[in-house]
Amino acid sequence: MITPEEDTKSVKRYVKDKKTLFLSEMLTYSSRNFHLASQVAYLEANDVINKVIKDNNVESEEVEPLLKLSLLNYYAAAFMMPYNDFLKSAKLHKYDVEILMHHYACSFEQVTHRLTNMQQPGNEGVPFHFLKTDNAGNVSKRFSLSGIHIPRHGGACPRWNVYSAFSNPSKINTQISRMPDGKVYFCIARAFEKGIEKYG
Repeated sequence: MITPEEDTKSVKRYVKDKKTLFLSEMLTYSSRNFHLASQVAYLEANDVINKVIKDNNVESEEVEPLLKLSLLNYYAAAFMMPYNDFLKSAKLHKYDVEILMHHYACSFEQVTHRLTNMQQPGNEGVPFHFLKTDNAGNVSKRFSLSGIHIPRHGGACPRWNVYSAFSNPSKINTQISRMPDGKVYFCIARAFEKGIEKYG
């Protein structure tokens, strides 16, 4: 563990010659698990990921590191929540995110993000949409398999439960959303804090 006194800026540090991974003690258990899985991905799947990038002729030097990071994170999530086992559990528990969080020792964000990836042909899960935003409407992550339109620029509808969730941290807020085209979506939202430090 890296204590705050030892290194206040470092979340993780891998010492290659000693094959030792140091993680900040300020990380939550689910973040620690994810960093461990991400390190396994880097050590075990680095060559495969590089081949995927090369085979897909990624020409932009700026895109390549982002793509590599995304694939490493995908591997880490799949390592923590294996596809068939996770989908079976999701169906068994009727997609109850909190049960899945406890069963896989993962965070709300990790579980909901993984649920958006359950689309293997012939073995699909429920198509989810995912949005990560702050209470000012700044969207940092978005993904939609459900068909819901998530705005690419500017804020979403202020009546969307994702914004009221900030008034009830850690509580899951539910909402039925009807779109102008008549389509109806079931949305869940939860506000959470990153890390455990408060005022320093």
